[in-house]
Amino acid sequence: MDIKIERNGDITLLKCIGSLDAENVVFFRKKTGELFDGGSSRFVIDANKLSFVDSMGLGAMISLMRRVREKKGDVKVFGLNAEVKEIFDITRLNKLFDVCASFEAACKKF
Repeated sequence: MDIKIERNGDITLLKCIGSLDAENVVFFRKKTGELFDGGSSRFVIDANKLSFVDSMGLGAMISLMRRVREKKGDVKVFGLNAEVKEIFDITRLNKLFDVCASFEAACKKF
């Protein structure tokens, strides 16, 4: 997994590339933890190149959301492929996360 980070004002865009699974969850938590500790509390996850997410990856995303919501922030997601979208639907995470059509749409939800 790789994560490309971009800033748009006070919004941090995380371009996730590859799989967010048990093998990569420590990397995801470390990167997002560093950003959170640095003051970021508004995250948008670009899942266009996220090929797979498992329960550990979902847990890491939920953990990030809980941390940032304590600071009045939030996490938005866009670009889910069919497989990842199905996982979000089955686990009902589409009710927990704002799943948006684009980065711009996600930013408007803050």
